[in-house]
Amino acid sequence: MKKLLVLFTLYFFSCSHPAEQPNTAMDTGRSFIRATLDGDFKSAEPLLLKDEKNTELFESFKRIYERLPAEKKRSYKEASYTINEYKDVNDSVSLINYSNSFMKQPLDIKLVRSDKAWKVDFKYTSEGAGAE
Repeated sequence: MKKLLVLFTLYFFSCSHPAEQPNTAMDTGRSFIRATLDGDFKSAEPLLLKDEKNTELFESFKRIYERLPAEKKRSYKEASYTINEYKDVNDSVSLINYSNSFMKQPLDIKLVRSDKAWKVDFKYTSEGAGAE
């Protein structure tokens, strides 16, 4: 009975604590890239900078992804990625240029420090580098 209680307690606490948020711009970027390649939008969404345009673009991105053929989703999930360049623009903005082994096309993401946490500004990613 004690073992059952201990197992239940461990299970309860492991399920009730959310996953740790990344602490750096680079870690946030890596987590977001991996989650979106995997189609794991539940993990990617908390990393998103919360504003109306970002939310709208991210929802659109999710709908497009869901319509992809299973083979293409599998290819994204199996893809590795490479950070081509990392740049701190200032103390609250960083840029990551990366490519994945499936698309083989460089992409950019912008990370913004907001409320002491790094978040992905999806507007920059979706509308192209340099878009604000």
